[in-house]
Amino acid sequence: MDKDEHDFKGQMKYEHYQFFFRKHWVKFIQPILFSLPVGLLILVILIFLGRLTLLVDIAFIHVFYVYFTLLTSIGFLILAGLQMINFYFDMVIITDSRILIVKKTCFLKNNSDAIDLTKIQDIAVESHGILRNYLRYGKLIITLSTSAPPLVIHHVPDPHYYLEWANRVKREHILRRRTDRFPAKPEDQKSQDYSDYLQDIQNLNL
Repeated sequence: MDKDEHDFKGQMKYEHYQFFFRKHWVKFIQPILFSLPVGLLILVILIFLGRLTLLVDIAFIHVFYVYFTLLTSIGFLILAGLQMINFYFDMVIITDSRILIVKKTCFLKNNSDAIDLTKIQDIAVESHGILRNYLRYGKLIITLSTSAPPLVIHHVPDPHYYLEWANRVKREHILRRRTDRFPAKPEDQKSQDYSDYLQDIQNLNL
Protein backbone atom coordinates (compact mmCIF):
# COMPACT_ATOMS: atom_id res chain seq x y z
CA MET A 1 0.00 0.00 0.00
CA ASP A 2 1.23 3.46 -0.87
CA LYS A 3 2.00 5.56 2.17
CA ASP A 4 -0.33 8.27 0.85
CA GLU A 5 -3.26 5.89 0.35
CA HIS A 6 -5.42 5.26 3.38
CA ASP A 7 -8.84 3.70 3.83
CA PHE A 8 -9.30 5.54 7.14
CA LYS A 9 -7.49 8.05 9.32
CA GLY A 10 -4.79 6.49 11.48
CA GLN A 11 -4.23 3.49 9.24
CA MET A 12 -0.74 2.03 9.54
CA LYS A 13 1.53 1.65 6.52
CA TYR A 14 1.33 -2.14 6.11
CA GLU A 15 -2.20 -2.49 7.46
CA HIS A 16 -5.04 -3.56 5.19
CA TYR A 17 -8.65 -2.62 5.77
CA GLN A 18 -11.10 -5.55 5.94
CA PHE A 19 -14.54 -4.25 6.93
CA PHE A 20 -16.35 -1.93 9.32
CA PHE A 21 -19.77 -1.55 10.89
CA ARG A 22 -21.73 1.11 12.71
CA LYS A 23 -23.93 0.55 15.71
CA HIS A 24 -27.50 -0.69 15.29
CA TRP A 25 -30.13 1.98 14.63
CA VAL A 26 -31.64 1.25 18.06
CA LYS A 27 -28.73 3.20 19.55
CA PHE A 28 -29.81 6.21 17.47
CA ILE A 29 -33.48 5.82 18.41
CA GLN A 30 -32.80 5.85 22.16
CA PRO A 31 -31.73 9.52 22.43
CA ILE A 32 -34.47 10.47 19.95
CA LEU A 33 -37.09 8.83 22.16
CA PHE A 34 -35.69 10.78 25.10
CA SER A 35 -35.73 14.02 23.10
CA LEU A 36 -39.39 13.72 22.05
CA PRO A 37 -40.91 14.26 25.53
CA VAL A 38 -38.37 17.01 26.18
CA GLY A 39 -39.36 18.68 22.90
CA LEU A 40 -43.06 18.38 23.74
CA LEU A 41 -42.42 19.91 27.17
CA ILE A 42 -40.55 22.82 25.58
CA LEU A 43 -43.41 23.29 23.10
CA VAL A 44 -45.99 23.40 25.89
CA ILE A 45 -43.89 25.93 27.82
CA LEU A 46 -43.49 28.12 24.73
CA ILE A 47 -47.23 28.03 24.04
CA PHE A 48 -47.94 28.93 27.67
CA LEU A 49 -45.44 31.80 27.57
CA GLY A 50 -46.92 32.95 24.26
CA ARG A 51 -50.37 33.24 25.81
CA LEU A 52 -48.90 35.21 28.70
CA THR A 53 -47.17 37.66 26.36
CA LEU A 54 -50.50 38.33 24.65
CA LEU A 55 -51.85 39.57 27.97
CA VAL A 56 -49.02 42.10 28.27
CA ASP A 57 -49.04 45.03 25.86
CA ILE A 58 -45.28 45.62 25.93
CA ALA A 59 -43.37 45.52 22.65
CA PHE A 60 -40.11 44.44 24.30
CA ILE A 61 -41.77 41.35 25.81
CA HIS A 62 -43.19 40.37 22.42
CA VAL A 63 -39.83 40.75 20.67
CA PHE A 64 -38.04 38.87 23.43
CA TYR A 65 -40.53 35.99 23.19
CA VAL A 66 -40.08 35.74 19.41
CA TYR A 67 -36.29 35.61 19.67
CA PHE A 68 -36.41 33.21 22.62
CA THR A 69 -38.71 30.84 20.71
CA LEU A 70 -36.50 31.06 17.63
CA LEU A 71 -33.27 30.34 19.53
CA THR A 72 -34.86 27.49 21.49
CA SER A 73 -36.16 25.85 18.31
CA ILE A 74 -32.80 26.20 16.55
CA GLY A 75 -30.97 24.80 19.59
CA PHE A 76 -33.27 21.78 19.73
CA LEU A 77 -32.80 21.10 16.01
CA ILE A 78 -29.01 21.41 16.36
CA LEU A 79 -28.98 18.89 19.21
CA ALA A 80 -31.08 16.49 17.14
CA GLY A 81 -28.67 16.91 14.22
CA LEU A 82 -25.68 16.28 16.48
CA GLN A 83 -27.22 12.98 17.56
CA MET A 84 -27.31 11.89 13.92
CA ILE A 85 -23.68 12.93 13.38
CA ASN A 86 -22.53 11.21 16.58
CA PHE A 87 -24.27 8.02 15.46
CA TYR A 88 -22.46 8.23 12.12
CA PHE A 89 -19.04 8.66 13.79
CA ASP A 90 -19.48 5.78 16.26
CA MET A 91 -18.09 2.72 14.45
CA VAL A 92 -15.86 -0.34 14.63
CA ILE A 93 -13.13 -0.89 12.01
CA ILE A 94 -11.53 -4.30 11.41
CA THR A 95 -8.16 -4.56 9.66
CA ASP A 96 -5.91 -7.54 9.03
CA SER A 97 -3.98 -6.82 12.24
CA ARG A 98 -6.26 -5.08 14.74
CA ILE A 99 -9.75 -3.99 15.76
CA LEU A 100 -10.36 -0.26 16.18
CA ILE A 101 -13.32 0.94 18.24
CA VAL A 102 -13.97 4.59 17.39
CA LYS A 103 -16.02 6.65 19.84
CA LYS A 104 -16.26 10.16 18.49
CA THR A 105 -18.62 13.11 18.80
CA CYS A 106 -18.53 16.49 17.12
CA PHE A 107 -16.97 18.44 19.98
CA LEU A 108 -16.65 16.61 23.28
CA LYS A 109 -15.13 13.20 22.57
CA ASN A 110 -12.64 11.67 20.15
CA ASN A 111 -11.57 8.32 21.56
CA SER A 112 -10.40 5.16 19.85
CA ASP A 113 -9.32 1.79 21.23
CA ALA A 114 -7.08 -0.55 19.22
CA ILE A 115 -6.88 -4.29 19.92
CA ASP A 116 -4.18 -6.44 18.35
CA LEU A 117 -5.73 -9.55 16.83
CA THR A 118 -3.01 -11.76 18.31
CA LYS A 119 -4.02 -10.65 21.82
CA ILE A 120 -7.63 -11.75 21.36
CA GLN A 121 -8.36 -15.06 23.07
CA ASP A 122 -12.02 -15.36 22.17
CA ILE A 123 -14.91 -13.43 20.61
CA ALA A 124 -18.46 -14.23 21.68
CA VAL A 125 -21.96 -12.92 21.00
CA GLU A 126 -24.57 -12.06 23.61
CA SER A 127 -28.09 -11.31 22.41
CA HIS A 128 -30.68 -11.78 25.14
CA GLY A 129 -34.32 -10.78 24.96
CA ILE A 130 -37.11 -10.86 22.41
CA LEU A 131 -36.46 -7.33 21.14
CA ARG A 132 -32.75 -7.90 20.49
CA ASN A 133 -33.34 -11.17 18.67
CA TYR A 134 -36.23 -9.77 16.64
CA LEU A 135 -34.31 -6.65 15.62
CA ARG A 136 -31.09 -8.67 15.25
CA TYR A 137 -28.61 -6.81 17.40
CA GLY A 138 -26.55 -7.64 20.44
CA LYS A 139 -23.09 -7.49 22.01
CA LEU A 140 -19.69 -8.65 20.88
CA ILE A 141 -17.66 -9.74 23.90
CA ILE A 142 -13.91 -9.77 23.22
CA THR A 143 -11.84 -11.74 25.73
CA LEU A 144 -8.16 -10.82 25.73
CA SER A 145 -5.24 -13.11 26.48
CA THR A 146 -4.05 -10.64 29.12
CA SER A 147 -5.50 -10.04 32.57
CA ALA A 148 -7.56 -7.13 31.27
CA PRO A 149 -11.34 -7.47 31.59
CA PRO A 150 -13.34 -8.46 28.49
CA LEU A 151 -14.15 -5.65 26.08
CA VAL A 152 -17.83 -5.33 25.19
CA ILE A 153 -19.08 -3.70 21.99
CA HIS A 154 -22.76 -2.84 22.39
CA HIS A 155 -25.51 -2.46 19.77
CA VAL A 156 -23.80 -4.57 17.11
CA PRO A 157 -26.10 -5.18 14.10
CA ASP A 158 -26.41 -8.83 13.08
CA PRO A 159 -23.74 -9.82 15.63
CA HIS A 160 -23.38 -13.45 14.49
CA TYR A 161 -22.52 -12.30 10.98
CA TYR A 162 -19.79 -9.93 12.19
CA LEU A 163 -18.59 -12.55 14.68
CA GLU A 164 -17.90 -14.92 11.78
CA TRP A 165 -16.10 -12.18 9.83
CA ALA A 166 -13.98 -11.16 12.83
CA ASN A 167 -13.00 -14.76 13.59
CA ARG A 168 -12.06 -15.33 9.97
CA VAL A 169 -9.81 -12.25 9.89
CA LYS A 170 -8.28 -13.30 13.21
CA ARG A 171 -7.49 -16.82 12.00
CA GLU A 172 -5.98 -15.57 8.76
CA HIS A 173 -3.83 -13.08 10.70
CA ILE A 174 -2.52 -15.76 13.08
CA LEU A 175 -1.85 -18.22 10.26
CA ARG A 176 -0.02 -15.57 8.27
CA ARG A 177 2.22 -14.77 11.25
CA ARG A 178 2.98 -18.46 11.74
CA THR A 179 3.86 -19.01 8.09
CA ASP A 180 6.14 -15.97 8.19
CA ARG A 181 7.97 -17.39 11.20
CA PHE A 182 7.99 -21.01 10.05
CA PRO A 183 8.06 -21.13 6.23
CA ALA A 184 7.06 -24.49 4.78
CA LYS A 185 9.89 -26.61 3.35
CA PRO A 186 9.06 -29.28 0.76
CA GLU A 187 11.75 -31.62 2.06
CA ASP A 188 10.46 -31.42 5.59
CA GLN A 189 7.45 -33.69 6.07
CA LYS A 190 6.33 -31.91 9.20
CA SER A 191 6.41 -28.57 7.47
CA GLN A 192 4.51 -30.06 4.54
CA ASP A 193 1.85 -31.37 6.89
CA TYR A 194 1.61 -27.94 8.44
CA SER A 195 1.14 -26.38 4.99
CA ASP A 196 -1.64 -28.85 4.25
CA TYR A 197 -3.25 -27.88 7.53
CA LEU A 198 -3.12 -24.21 6.57
CA GLN A 199 -4.68 -25.01 3.21
CA ASP A 200 -7.50 -26.93 4.88
CA ILE A 201 -8.22 -24.03 7.20
CA GLN A 202 -8.30 -21.58 4.29
CA ASN A 203 -10.69 -23.84 2.39
CA LEU A 204 -13.00 -23.92 5.39
CA ASN A 205 -13.05 -20.12 5.41
CA LEU A 206 -14.13 -19.87 1.76
